Amino acid sequence: MASSLPETLNVSRFFNRKDFSNTVEIIVNDTKFICSGVVLAHQSPVFEKLFSTGASFVLLQDFFYSGSEIFVEECLNLLYGGKILVTLQNIEALTRFSLIYDVKFMYELAIGWIRDNITYLNVFELFNIGNLPEVKSRKQDVYNHCLEIMKRCDVEVSQEMSSRLKSGKVVAGDFIRDMIRMTNCPALMGFLVNFCGQSEQNTNFVLDLRENVDFENLFLDQKELFNSLMCSMKKHTESPFRLKQLLEIQMEVLKL
Repeated sequence: MASSLPETLNVSRFFNRKDFSNTVEIIVNDTKFICSGVVLAHQSPVFEKLFSTGASFVLLQDFFYSGSEIFVEECLNLLYGGKILVTLQNIEALTRFSLIYDVKFMYELAIGWIRDNITYLNVFELFNIGNLPEVKSRKQDVYNHCLEIMKRCDVEVSQEMSSRLKSGKVVAGDFIRDMIRMTNCPALMGFLVNFCGQSEQNTNFVLDLRENVDFENLFLDQKELFNSLMCSMKKHTESPFRLKQLLEIQMEVLKL
């Protein structure tokens, strides 16, 4: 999906301002991008504020990680009215850049791409974007699309979770929690049974979900999950506190 700035740049309001240098440096890692301060200020109120102080360079400290200069170059290209191909590889950088530097059209582009391209295969990566510090205030924009696909494709998402678990990939705890809230499809239960058996940490994670999940009714329907938790504790550790948690849930189940 190739995307570009939707309107012609209008930078005339900066022409008579003596506090703006027309040539500025954007620095990320060991790379320097020579840019027009006027163009960047027009697109971003954050850059406008920075350059109005007479600054001639900006260190993009939020993008100091290996390979980030490639994504920053794409973002700068967009600010100049150029085109970029939005992909799963650059959508996180695009979203972060748009919010850090308050580039509204870039943010709308990022959210639009997520809406149009989210699938049960990439929802895990897109879900994680909502947990980024820069996205916190707008996380629901991302989450709404993720939750929709997680509910609509619960079987496929659960199967992909199991596949990732088997291959050693990490699935975010928040993701698992939201999946349990929305569905109890057999595929998800199968994932949880295997997930619990992997480690003591996983068992504890599932038990700690009690505050957010109706475990009593869940165990009433899914006895295999209860058995898996019990076997996991015997295998990894017999923590009195965790055993007490599990038995309390079991007692509640017996009351139903």
